[in-house]
Amino acid sequence: MKVIITILITVIAILFSTELNAQDRRGIQPEKGRYAIDSTLKLAVWSPGLDARNYLWRNTGDSILVNKSLYAMSSDSKWLYNYKDSIKLVKTRLPFIQIHTEEPIVDEPKTLVRIQYTHNDTLLDMTAGIELRGNSALLYPKKSYDLEFRDPKNTRESIDVRLENMREDDDWILNSIYNEPLRLRSRFSNALWLDMQSATKERKGQAGVRMRYAEVFLDDKYQGIYLISEQVDRKLLDLKKKKGDTVRGELFKASSYQPGCMFTDAPAFNNAFPTWAGFEMKYPYEDYTAHYDDLVAFVRIVSKRSDEEFNNSVSKWLDIENAVDYFLFVNLLRATDNLGKNYYLARMDEGKPYFFIPWDLDGVLGTIQDGKRIPTTDDILSNGLFDRLWENNPFNYREKVINRWKELRTGEFSNDHLFSKLERLYVALSDAGVYEREQLVWNKTMNPSEDYEYLTTWLEARLEFLDGYFLAK
Repeated sequence: MKVIITILITVIAILFSTELNAQDRRGIQPEKGRYAIDSTLKLAVWSPGLDARNYLWRNTGDSILVNKSLYAMSSDSKWLYNYKDSIKLVKTRLPFIQIHTEEPIVDEPKTLVRIQYTHNDTLLDMTAGIELRGNSALLYPKKSYDLEFRDPKNTRESIDVRLENMREDDDWILNSIYNEPLRLRSRFSNALWLDMQSATKERKGQAGVRMRYAEVFLDDKYQGIYLISEQVDRKLLDLKKKKGDTVRGELFKASSYQPGCMFTDAPAFNNAFPTWAGFEMKYPYEDYTAHYDDLVAFVRIVSKRSDEEFNNSVSKWLDIENAVDYFLFVNLLRATDNLGKNYYLARMDEGKPYFFIPWDLDGVLGTIQDGKRIPTTDDILSNGLFDRLWENNPFNYREKVINRWKELRTGEFSNDHLFSKLERLYVALSDAGVYEREQLVWNKTMNPSEDYEYLTTWLEARLEFLDGYFLAK
Protein backbone atom coordinates (compact mmCIF):
# COMPACT_ATOMS: atom_id res chain seq x y z
CA MET A 1 0.00 0.00 0.00
CA LYS A 2 2.85 2.40 0.92
CA VAL A 3 4.49 1.69 -2.43
CA ILE A 4 1.27 2.52 -4.31
CA ILE A 5 0.84 5.81 -2.39
CA THR A 6 4.48 6.76 -3.06
CA ILE A 7 4.05 6.07 -6.77
CA LEU A 8 0.83 8.12 -6.87
CA ILE A 9 2.47 11.08 -5.12
CA THR A 10 5.43 10.93 -7.51
CA VAL A 11 3.13 10.88 -10.54
CA ILE A 12 1.11 13.80 -9.18
CA ALA A 13 4.27 15.80 -8.46
CA ILE A 14 5.52 15.25 -12.04
CA LEU A 15 2.18 16.22 -13.53
CA PHE A 16 1.82 19.35 -11.43
CA SER A 17 5.38 20.53 -11.97
CA THR A 18 4.84 20.58 -15.74
CA GLU A 19 4.75 24.15 -17.07
CA LEU A 20 1.22 24.86 -18.25
CA ASN A 21 -0.60 28.05 -18.92
CA ALA A 22 -2.74 29.17 -15.98
CA GLN A 23 -5.93 28.99 -18.03
CA ASP A 24 -5.24 25.32 -18.83
CA ARG A 25 -5.08 24.30 -15.18
CA ARG A 26 -8.04 23.37 -13.04
CA GLY A 27 -8.46 25.57 -10.01
CA ILE A 28 -8.62 29.22 -9.03
CA GLN A 29 -6.18 32.03 -8.28
CA PRO A 30 -6.80 33.71 -4.88
CA GLU A 31 -6.89 37.49 -4.69
CA LYS A 32 -3.81 39.27 -3.43
CA GLY A 33 -4.13 39.93 0.28
CA ARG A 34 -6.02 36.68 0.81
CA TYR A 35 -2.97 34.45 1.08
CA ALA A 36 0.61 34.43 2.32
CA ILE A 37 3.46 31.92 2.19
CA ASP A 38 6.07 31.24 4.87
CA SER A 39 8.87 29.63 2.86
CA THR A 40 10.84 28.72 6.01
CA LEU A 41 7.98 26.80 7.62
CA LYS A 42 6.80 25.51 4.23
CA LEU A 43 3.33 26.77 5.11
CA ALA A 44 0.82 28.84 3.17
CA VAL A 45 -2.43 30.30 4.51
CA TRP A 46 -5.40 31.18 2.34
CA SER A 47 -8.50 33.08 3.43
CA PRO A 48 -11.08 32.53 0.68
CA GLY A 49 -14.10 34.71 0.05
CA LEU A 50 -17.58 33.32 0.53
CA ASP A 51 -17.75 32.30 -3.11
CA ALA A 52 -14.77 29.97 -2.58
CA ARG A 53 -15.40 28.78 0.96
CA ASN A 54 -16.65 25.34 -0.06
CA TYR A 55 -14.32 25.02 -3.02
CA LEU A 56 -11.47 22.50 -3.00
CA TRP A 57 -12.52 20.67 0.12
CA ARG A 58 -14.15 17.55 -1.21
CA ASN A 59 -12.41 16.45 -4.39
CA THR A 60 -8.82 15.25 -4.50
CA GLY A 61 -8.61 16.36 -8.12
CA ASP A 62 -9.27 20.03 -7.32
CA SER A 63 -6.39 22.47 -7.38
CA ILE A 64 -5.47 26.07 -6.73
CA LEU A 65 -2.86 28.43 -8.16
CA VAL A 66 -1.06 30.49 -5.53
CA ASN A 67 1.65 32.83 -6.75
CA LYS A 68 1.92 30.75 -9.95
CA SER A 69 2.46 27.53 -7.98
CA LEU A 70 -0.04 24.70 -8.12
CA TYR A 71 -1.55 23.20 -4.96
CA ALA A 72 -3.58 20.00 -5.04
CA MET A 73 -5.54 18.09 -2.45
CA SER A 74 -3.29 15.72 -0.50
CA SER A 75 -4.04 12.00 -0.54
CA ASP A 76 -5.65 12.18 2.91
CA SER A 77 -7.85 15.13 1.80
CA LYS A 78 -6.59 17.12 4.78
CA TRP A 79 -4.28 19.62 3.10
CA LEU A 80 -3.82 21.44 -0.14
CA TYR A 81 -0.25 20.66 -1.10
CA ASN A 82 2.40 22.05 -3.45
CA TYR A 83 4.30 18.86 -4.22
CA LYS A 84 7.03 20.67 -6.14
CA ASP A 85 8.12 22.86 -3.18
CA SER A 86 6.65 20.69 -0.39
CA ILE A 87 4.44 23.51 0.95
CA LYS A 88 1.21 22.84 2.82
CA LEU A 89 -1.66 25.27 2.30
CA VAL A 90 -4.21 25.93 5.05
CA LYS A 91 -7.64 27.19 4.05
CA THR A 92 -8.65 29.18 7.09
CA ARG A 93 -12.14 30.27 8.03
CA LEU A 94 -10.76 32.76 10.54
CA PRO A 95 -9.96 36.42 9.92
CA PHE A 96 -6.54 36.71 8.31
CA ILE A 97 -4.12 39.56 9.03
CA GLN A 98 -0.88 40.41 7.24
CA ILE A 99 1.42 43.04 8.74
CA HIS A 100 4.07 44.58 6.47
CA THR A 101 6.83 46.64 8.09
CA GLU A 102 9.69 48.82 6.92
CA GLU A 103 11.08 49.43 10.42
CA PRO A 104 11.26 47.21 13.52
CA ILE A 105 8.26 47.14 15.85
CA VAL A 106 9.28 48.39 19.31
CA ASP A 107 7.66 48.97 22.70
CA GLU A 108 7.29 52.71 22.07
CA PRO A 109 6.61 54.66 19.92
CA LYS A 110 4.29 53.12 17.36
CA THR A 111 5.85 52.05 14.06
CA LEU A 112 3.97 52.81 10.86
CA VAL A 113 2.95 49.62 9.00
CA ARG A 114 0.66 48.38 6.27
CA ILE A 115 -2.02 45.91 7.33
CA GLN A 116 -4.11 43.67 5.11
CA TYR A 117 -7.19 42.18 6.71
CA THR A 118 -9.51 39.66 5.11
CA HIS A 119 -12.43 37.52 6.22
CA ASN A 120 -15.30 36.19 4.12
CA ASP A 121 -15.98 38.93 1.56
CA THR A 122 -14.13 41.67 3.50
CA LEU A 123 -10.73 42.65 2.13
CA LEU A 124 -9.11 45.73 3.69
CA ASP A 125 -5.74 47.33 2.99
CA MET A 126 -4.92 49.84 5.73
CA THR A 127 -2.24 51.94 7.37
CA ALA A 128 -1.65 51.59 11.11
CA GLY A 129 0.69 52.44 13.94
CA ILE A 130 1.80 49.38 15.89
CA GLU A 131 3.82 48.80 19.06
CA LEU A 132 4.58 45.94 21.42
CA ARG A 133 2.33 45.58 24.46
CA GLY A 134 2.40 43.86 27.82
CA ASN A 135 4.87 43.47 30.65
CA SER A 136 5.89 39.83 31.13
CA ALA A 137 4.46 39.20 27.63
CA LEU A 138 7.40 41.17 26.20
CA LEU A 139 9.64 38.27 27.21
CA TYR A 140 7.72 35.74 25.08
CA PRO A 141 9.00 34.98 21.57
CA LYS A 142 5.47 35.49 20.24
CA LYS A 143 4.67 39.17 20.74
CA SER A 144 1.41 40.98 21.44
CA TYR A 145 0.66 44.31 19.80
CA ASP A 146 -1.32 47.52 20.15
CA LEU A 147 -2.77 48.79 16.87
CA GLU A 148 -4.00 52.23 15.90
CA PHE A 149 -5.41 52.58 12.41
CA ARG A 150 -4.30 55.74 10.62
CA ASP A 151 -5.48 57.89 7.74
CA PRO A 152 -3.21 56.89 4.82
CA LYS A 153 -3.26 60.50 3.56
CA ASN A 154 -2.30 61.90 6.96
CA THR A 155 -0.69 59.20 9.08
CA ARG A 156 -0.75 61.37 12.19
CA GLU A 157 -4.54 61.14 12.24
CA SER A 158 -6.31 58.00 13.47
CA ILE A 159 -9.38 56.54 11.76
CA ASP A 160 -12.06 54.16 12.98
CA VAL A 161 -12.33 50.68 11.47
CA ARG A 162 -14.98 48.03 12.10
CA LEU A 163 -13.66 44.49 12.46
CA GLU A 164 -16.14 41.62 12.44
CA ASN A 165 -19.20 42.39 14.57
CA MET A 166 -17.17 44.35 17.09
CA ARG A 167 -17.31 48.09 17.54
CA GLU A 168 -15.95 50.63 15.07
CA ASP A 169 -12.77 52.13 16.53
CA ASP A 170 -9.18 53.10 15.81
CA ASP A 171 -7.52 51.26 18.74
CA TRP A 172 -7.25 47.47 18.79
CA ILE A 173 -5.18 44.76 20.45
CA LEU A 174 -3.56 41.72 18.88
CA ASN A 175 -3.16 39.33 21.81
CA SER A 176 -0.67 36.52 21.19
CA ILE A 177 -2.20 34.24 23.91
CA TYR A 178 1.20 32.51 23.90
CA ASN A 179 0.99 31.73 27.62
CA GLU A 180 -2.41 30.02 27.34
CA PRO A 181 -1.98 26.24 26.93
CA LEU A 182 -5.22 25.86 24.97
CA ARG A 183 -5.42 29.38 23.49
CA LEU A 184 -8.99 29.70 24.74
CA ARG A 185 -9.04 30.96 28.34
CA SER A 186 -9.13 34.69 27.52
CA ARG A 187 -11.71 34.19 24.78
CA PHE A 188 -13.94 32.03 26.97
CA SER A 189 -13.69 34.25 30.06
CA ASN A 190 -14.41 37.56 28.37
CA ALA A 191 -17.39 36.09 26.55
CA LEU A 192 -18.70 34.67 29.83
CA TRP A 193 -18.49 38.09 31.51
CA LEU A 194 -20.51 39.64 28.69
CA ASP A 195 -23.06 36.81 29.00
CA MET A 196 -23.45 37.70 32.68
CA GLN A 197 -23.92 41.39 31.97
CA SER A 198 -26.66 40.78 29.44
CA ALA A 199 -28.64 39.07 32.20
CA THR A 200 -28.29 42.01 34.63
CA LYS A 201 -29.40 45.60 34.38
CA GLU A 202 -28.73 47.21 31.04
CA ARG A 203 -26.12 49.87 30.47
CA LYS A 204 -25.83 51.97 27.37
CA GLY A 205 -22.18 51.01 27.10
CA GLN A 206 -20.58 47.61 26.82
CA ALA A 207 -19.17 46.41 30.18
CA GLY A 208 -16.39 44.27 28.70
CA VAL A 209 -14.46 43.50 25.53
CA ARG A 210 -15.26 41.25 22.61
CA MET A 211 -12.58 39.16 20.91
CA ARG A 212 -12.17 37.20 17.70
CA TYR A 213 -9.49 34.73 16.59
CA ALA A 214 -7.26 35.56 13.63
CA GLU A 215 -4.37 34.04 11.69
CA VAL A 216 -1.43 36.46 11.56
CA PHE A 217 1.55 36.89 9.24
CA LEU A 218 4.35 39.38 9.93
CA ASP A 219 6.53 40.15 6.90
CA ASP A 220 5.90 36.77 5.25
CA LYS A 221 6.52 34.92 8.52
CA TYR A 222 3.59 33.02 10.00
CA GLN A 223 2.93 34.03 13.62
CA GLY A 224 0.12 31.65 14.50
CA ILE A 225 -3.25 32.32 16.10
CA TYR A 226 -4.08 35.63 17.81
CA LEU A 227 -7.05 37.28 19.44
CA ILE A 228 -8.22 40.59 17.99
CA SER A 229 -9.59 42.48 20.98
CA GLU A 230 -11.40 45.71 21.65
CA GLN A 231 -9.85 48.20 24.07
CA VAL A 232 -11.51 49.27 27.32
CA ASP A 233 -12.01 53.03 27.02
CA ARG A 234 -14.54 55.80 27.41
CA LYS A 235 -16.15 55.05 24.06
CA LEU A 236 -16.66 51.34 24.76
CA LEU A 237 -18.26 52.00 28.15
CA ASP A 238 -20.19 55.06 26.92
CA LEU A 239 -18.95 57.21 29.79
CA LYS A 240 -20.10 60.82 29.88
CA LYS A 241 -17.54 63.24 28.47
CA LYS A 242 -15.99 65.96 30.56
CA LYS A 243 -18.04 69.16 30.30
CA GLY A 244 -15.98 72.29 30.81
CA ASP A 245 -14.27 71.89 34.16
CA THR A 246 -16.80 69.30 35.33
CA VAL A 247 -15.53 65.72 35.37
CA ARG A 248 -18.37 63.32 34.64
CA GLY A 249 -17.39 59.84 33.42
CA GLU A 250 -14.16 58.40 34.87
CA LEU A 251 -12.01 55.40 33.97
CA PHE A 252 -9.11 53.97 36.00
CA LYS A 253 -6.94 50.94 35.31
CA ALA A 254 -5.64 48.82 38.20
CA SER A 255 -2.07 48.34 37.03
CA SER A 256 -0.06 47.07 40.01
CA TYR A 257 -0.41 45.49 43.42
CA GLN A 258 -0.51 48.59 45.57
CA PRO A 259 -2.82 49.64 48.44
CA GLY A 260 -5.32 51.54 46.28
CA CYS A 261 -6.00 48.65 43.91
CA MET A 262 -6.22 46.26 46.88
CA PHE A 263 -8.53 48.65 48.80
CA THR A 264 -6.30 48.39 51.87
CA ASP A 265 -5.11 51.99 52.16
CA ALA A 266 -5.59 55.43 50.61
CA PRO A 267 -2.31 57.34 50.69
CA ALA A 268 -1.99 61.01 49.75
CA PHE A 269 -2.51 61.85 46.08
CA ASN A 270 -1.44 64.51 43.62
CA ASN A 271 -3.51 65.19 40.52
CA ALA A 272 -0.40 66.35 38.69
CA PHE A 273 0.44 62.67 38.16
CA PRO A 274 -1.56 60.11 36.12
CA THR A 275 -1.02 57.31 38.67
CA TRP A 276 -1.98 56.81 42.30
CA ALA A 277 -1.59 53.79 44.63
CA GLY A 278 -1.52 51.30 41.74
CA PHE A 279 -4.22 52.98 39.62
CA GLU A 280 -3.65 54.74 36.32
CA MET A 281 -6.21 57.31 35.17
CA LYS A 282 -7.26 56.54 31.59
CA TYR A 283 -10.07 59.12 31.28
CA PRO A 284 -10.12 62.06 31.56
CA TYR A 285 -6.40 62.75 31.73
CA GLU A 286 -5.47 65.87 29.81
CA ASP A 287 -3.07 68.78 30.16
CA TYR A 288 -1.09 66.68 32.65
CA THR A 289 -4.00 66.73 35.08
CA ALA A 290 -5.68 63.71 36.65
CA HIS A 291 -8.83 63.62 38.77
CA TYR A 292 -8.40 61.23 41.69
CA ASP A 293 -10.48 63.11 44.28
CA ASP A 294 -13.54 60.87 44.20
CA LEU A 295 -11.71 57.57 43.74
CA VAL A 296 -9.50 58.35 46.71
CA ALA A 297 -12.57 59.24 48.77
CA PHE A 298 -14.11 55.88 47.85
CA VAL A 299 -10.99 53.89 48.77
CA ARG A 300 -10.78 55.78 52.06
CA ILE A 301 -14.36 54.85 52.88
CA VAL A 302 -13.41 51.20 52.38
CA SER A 303 -9.99 51.18 54.05
CA LYS A 304 -10.21 53.76 56.85
CA ARG A 305 -13.72 54.73 57.85
CA SER A 306 -15.85 53.22 60.61
CA ASP A 307 -18.20 50.31 60.02
CA GLU A 308 -21.19 52.62 60.34
CA GLU A 309 -19.88 55.08 57.77
CA PHE A 310 -18.90 52.27 55.38
CA ASN A 311 -22.24 50.51 55.71
CA ASN A 312 -24.28 53.67 55.19
CA SER A 313 -22.37 55.05 52.21
CA VAL A 314 -20.87 52.16 50.22
CA SER A 315 -23.82 51.87 47.84
CA LYS A 316 -23.34 55.54 46.90
CA TRP A 317 -19.80 54.75 45.76
CA LEU A 318 -20.13 51.20 44.44
CA ASP A 319 -22.49 49.46 42.05
CA ILE A 320 -23.33 46.57 44.40
CA GLU A 321 -24.91 44.41 41.68
CA ASN A 322 -21.80 44.71 39.51
CA ALA A 323 -19.52 44.04 42.51
CA VAL A 324 -21.43 40.83 43.29
CA ASP A 325 -21.03 39.69 39.69
CA TYR A 326 -17.33 40.52 39.62
CA PHE A 327 -16.65 38.72 42.91
CA LEU A 328 -18.40 35.56 41.70
CA PHE A 329 -16.84 35.76 38.25
CA VAL A 330 -13.29 36.05 39.62
CA ASN A 331 -13.90 33.17 42.01
CA LEU A 332 -15.46 30.89 39.42
CA LEU A 333 -12.39 31.33 37.20
CA ARG A 334 -10.05 31.55 40.19
CA ALA A 335 -8.53 34.61 38.52
CA THR A 336 -5.71 35.12 41.02
CA ASP A 337 -4.32 38.17 39.21
CA ASN A 338 -7.57 40.13 38.91
CA LEU A 339 -8.33 41.54 42.36
CA GLY A 340 -5.17 43.57 43.01
CA LYS A 341 -4.60 44.53 39.36
CA ASN A 342 -5.91 43.66 35.89
CA TYR A 343 -9.29 45.31 36.23
CA TYR A 344 -10.79 48.67 35.33
CA LEU A 345 -12.91 50.80 37.63
CA ALA A 346 -15.29 53.24 35.95
CA ARG A 347 -18.25 55.50 36.64
CA MET A 348 -20.79 56.58 34.05
CA ASP A 349 -21.34 60.15 35.25
CA GLU A 350 -20.69 62.56 38.06
CA GLY A 351 -22.05 61.17 41.33
CA LYS A 352 -22.71 57.71 39.87
CA PRO A 353 -21.26 54.58 41.55
CA TYR A 354 -18.08 52.87 40.36
CA PHE A 355 -18.20 49.50 38.60
CA PHE A 356 -15.68 46.81 37.62
CA ILE A 357 -14.58 45.70 34.15
CA PRO A 358 -12.27 42.64 33.97
CA TRP A 359 -9.01 42.69 32.03
CA ASP A 360 -6.20 40.27 31.07
CA LEU A 361 -8.07 37.06 31.81
CA ASP A 362 -5.30 34.65 30.87
CA GLY A 363 -4.22 33.19 34.23
CA VAL A 364 -7.53 31.51 35.01
CA LEU A 365 -9.22 28.10 35.17
CA GLY A 366 -6.42 26.28 36.96
CA THR A 367 -3.48 28.27 35.60
CA ILE A 368 -1.63 31.48 36.46
CA GLN A 369 -0.30 34.23 34.21
CA ASP A 370 2.60 32.28 32.73
CA GLY A 371 0.40 29.28 31.92
CA LYS A 372 1.69 27.21 34.83
CA ARG A 373 -0.90 24.91 36.39
CA ILE A 374 -2.11 25.71 39.90
CA PRO A 375 -4.60 22.94 40.75
CA THR A 376 -6.07 24.65 43.84
CA THR A 377 -9.88 24.61 43.79
CA ASP A 378 -10.86 25.08 47.45
CA ASP A 379 -10.27 28.74 48.30
CA ILE A 380 -12.01 32.10 48.04
CA LEU A 381 -10.26 35.06 46.40
CA SER A 382 -10.84 38.51 47.84
CA ASN A 383 -9.35 41.94 48.59
CA GLY A 384 -9.98 44.75 51.06
CA LEU A 385 -13.25 45.80 49.45
CA PHE A 386 -14.80 42.36 49.14
CA ASP A 387 -13.57 41.35 52.60
CA ARG A 388 -15.33 44.30 54.17
CA LEU A 389 -18.51 43.81 52.16
CA TRP A 390 -18.69 40.19 53.29
CA GLU A 391 -17.85 40.91 56.94
CA ASN A 392 -20.07 43.99 57.40
CA ASN A 393 -22.89 42.74 55.17
CA PRO A 394 -24.32 46.16 54.22
CA PHE A 395 -27.63 46.02 52.34
CA ASN A 396 -27.69 42.21 52.82
CA TYR A 397 -24.62 41.83 50.63
CA ARG A 398 -24.02 38.19 51.60
CA GLU A 399 -27.57 37.27 50.70
CA LYS A 400 -27.19 39.03 47.35
CA VAL A 401 -24.01 37.01 46.65
CA ILE A 402 -25.67 33.71 47.57
CA ASN A 403 -28.84 34.40 45.59
CA ARG A 404 -26.87 35.55 42.57
CA TRP A 405 -24.76 32.37 42.73
CA LYS A 406 -27.92 30.28 42.74
CA GLU A 407 -29.28 32.27 39.79
CA LEU A 408 -26.08 31.98 37.78
CA ARG A 409 -25.86 28.23 38.42
CA THR A 410 -29.14 27.82 36.53
CA GLY A 411 -27.92 30.00 33.67
CA GLU A 412 -24.48 31.37 32.75
CA PHE A 413 -22.66 29.25 35.39
CA SER A 414 -24.60 26.07 34.77
CA ASN A 415 -22.55 23.01 33.88
CA ASP A 416 -24.25 22.75 30.51
CA HIS A 417 -23.51 26.38 29.62
CA LEU A 418 -19.90 26.39 30.80
CA PHE A 419 -18.77 23.03 29.47
CA SER A 420 -20.57 23.36 26.14
CA LYS A 421 -18.91 26.74 25.52
CA LEU A 422 -15.51 25.30 26.38
CA GLU A 423 -16.05 22.27 24.20
CA ARG A 424 -17.14 24.34 21.21
CA LEU A 425 -14.02 26.48 21.42
CA TYR A 426 -11.70 23.52 21.92
CA VAL A 427 -13.21 21.47 19.08
CA ALA A 428 -13.15 24.44 16.71
CA LEU A 429 -9.48 25.14 17.40
CA SER A 430 -8.59 21.44 17.18
CA ASP A 431 -10.47 20.88 13.93
CA ALA A 432 -8.85 23.97 12.41
CA GLY A 433 -5.38 22.55 13.14
CA VAL A 434 -4.49 25.53 15.34
CA TYR A 435 -2.53 23.51 17.89
CA GLU A 436 -0.40 21.82 15.25
CA ARG A 437 0.43 25.17 13.66
CA GLU A 438 1.23 26.84 16.98
CA GLN A 439 3.62 24.02 17.77
CA LEU A 440 5.14 24.22 14.29
CA VAL A 441 5.86 27.96 14.34
CA TRP A 442 6.94 28.31 17.98
CA ASN A 443 8.55 24.91 18.52
CA LYS A 444 6.59 24.65 21.75
CA THR A 445 5.34 21.20 22.72
CA MET A 446 1.57 21.16 23.10
CA ASN A 447 -0.65 18.43 24.46
CA PRO A 448 -4.13 19.82 23.89
CA SER A 449 -6.17 16.73 24.74
CA GLU A 450 -4.43 16.33 28.10
CA ASP A 451 -4.65 20.10 28.77
CA TYR A 452 -8.36 20.06 28.01
CA GLU A 453 -8.96 17.12 30.34
CA TYR A 454 -7.11 19.01 33.09
CA LEU A 455 -9.18 22.15 32.53
CA THR A 456 -12.55 20.40 32.62
CA THR A 457 -11.60 18.27 35.62
CA TRP A 458 -10.42 21.39 37.44
CA LEU A 459 -13.63 23.29 36.66
CA GLU A 460 -15.81 20.42 37.90
CA ALA A 461 -13.95 20.45 41.23
CA ARG A 462 -14.10 24.24 41.45
CA LEU A 463 -17.85 24.30 40.91
CA GLU A 464 -18.35 21.59 43.52
CA PHE A 465 -16.37 23.60 46.10
CA LEU A 466 -18.13 26.90 45.34
CA ASP A 467 -21.55 25.24 45.50
CA GLY A 468 -20.69 23.93 48.93
CA TYR A 469 -19.28 27.27 50.07
CA PHE A 470 -22.08 29.58 48.91
CA LEU A 471 -25.06 27.27 49.35
CA ALA A 472 -23.94 26.33 52.85
CA LYS A 473 -24.06 30.01 53.82
